[in-house]
Amino acid sequence: MSSTKAELVNCVRKYRTLDNRLKTLNQETQKLREDRKIIEMDMSDLLKTPEFATISKLEINDDNSYIKIQRPDMWSKPWSLSAKDLKTHLENFWRTNEPKTAEACYAYIVDKRKNDLVSTEFSFSRLGLKED
Repeated sequence: MSSTKAELVNCVRKYRTLDNRLKTLNQETQKLREDRKIIEMDMSDLLKTPEFATISKLEINDDNSYIKIQRPDMWSKPWSLSAKDLKTHLENFWRTNEPKTAEACYAYIVDKRKNDLVSTEFSFSRLGLKED
């Protein structure tokens, strides 16, 4: 076997090893995300009670981090727009009597998307992590 072919075979084996490791880590990550989602649902149920109705932050004293709580109907999800939806919104905008400016078009699309983006669920974000 030529040295370049042997080198290619070596690279392919390294690639396979890393690819296998990534697949395993991705499976582990997915399982951790599922576990976190279950805990988030438990926290959501508890935070729905009157006792915790005004809490917007949970402090974690041992590492000085905290969990930011976003309550249902109080925040908007991040959004993107598919090419198909953009085309539909643009067609509908051009049928209106709005001034045909970039600003008016932008405002029209944002207004049409606004209601769809208001989240009906709790959201949790851990912030203020210490750097190790």
